[in-house]
Amino acid sequence: MILSANGIEVKIETLGKNINISASAEFDRKSLSGQTSSSAVSAKGNKPKKVSVSMVIDTRKAENLTKLMEIAEALDEKNNPIIYTVADPLCQAMNIRQVIFNNSVNSKKDGTLEVYNVNFSLQESNSVAEKKEEREKEKAVLEIPQIDGEVRVGSVDHAKIVKAAEL
Repeated sequence: MILSANGIEVKIETLGKNINISASAEFDRKSLSGQTSSSAVSAKGNKPKKVSVSMVIDTRKAENLTKLMEIAEALDEKNNPIIYTVADPLCQAMNIRQVIFNNSVNSKKDGTLEVYNVNFSLQESNSVAEKKEEREKEKAVLEIPQIDGEVRVGSVDHAKIVKAAEL
């Protein structure tokens, strides 16, 4: 697994060993059956996918745990978590392209081996489903009849609003 952002590239495999990666996708569905045997459901949207990583880091290479913590804690100029582009076969298969560190980074020194057992989770950011919803909202707004002199942006994206205001 490779995480990259802002010219920084970190190969997780260089930080530790025995790396296990799993991914999950959550679908928010609500049953519409009430008190009947109906199987009808209401789709409430797809939630961001999650990637879980577990590994061991040699205690003699504690700087690797420090490096992992640095990338996990990194913030952009607006104090938002850094969004990393992820390169990993499992993530690619699950259509996960960008992630942020989510929840926690857990580490525990093994009582018998000289290693830290480390696990962390990543959450999908700017998901394909999210981008699709954004395009659909923009299209819907643009289909509304325009009033003279009115500029339709069709987005809540700050950069798009600023760009439209400049026109």
